[in-house]
Amino acid sequence: MKKTIMNYVLTSLLVVLLPSAVLAEERVSKVAVVDIQRAVLQTEQAQKSLEDLKNQADFKTNMKELEDLEKAYQDMVAAYQKDRAVMSAEKRDAEERSILDKQQDLKYVASKLQQTQKEFIEKTYEARAADTQKVLEGLIKEQNIGLLLRSDARAVMHADASYDISDQVTERLNAIK
Repeated sequence: MKKTIMNYVLTSLLVVLLPSAVLAEERVSKVAVVDIQRAVLQTEQAQKSLEDLKNQADFKTNMKELEDLEKAYQDMVAAYQKDRAVMSAEKRDAEERSILDKQQDLKYVASKLQQTQKEFIEKTYEARAADTQKVLEGLIKEQNIGLLLRSDARAVMHADASYDISDQVTERLNAIK
């Protein structure tokens, strides 16, 4: 009698738990990460736009000015370090001010270029936002992704490359044109 009751209990548990296990098996979803910036900026369209930007007269002028300023700054610092020991205090102060002025010029031109880059990235994101959202939704559905994290977010400390779908996003965005 005890064995029969035990068998009944075990059978009842199996009947209750087995469907739950099967359903849980069907709901298994994966975790993935995506670097949206990399995915969008690696597209053929973004790369072409970047080349166009680099060929604009203003951009070229700013790049040339930055390179010239960097060289002049390095030359000034090298000359100052070489001759500092034999310079008068007055000459040393003048050279230090001159170096600081050149450094400020460098920062200004670099910030102009950074601003141009920031605007380019924002414009590129905006242009591809709807397509990117559609691509992500499709990948989430197709690959049964239960949790998608941005790899540039602070919440993600490490993600193995096998979790990264950024290249797949880039491929699909390239296909959209």
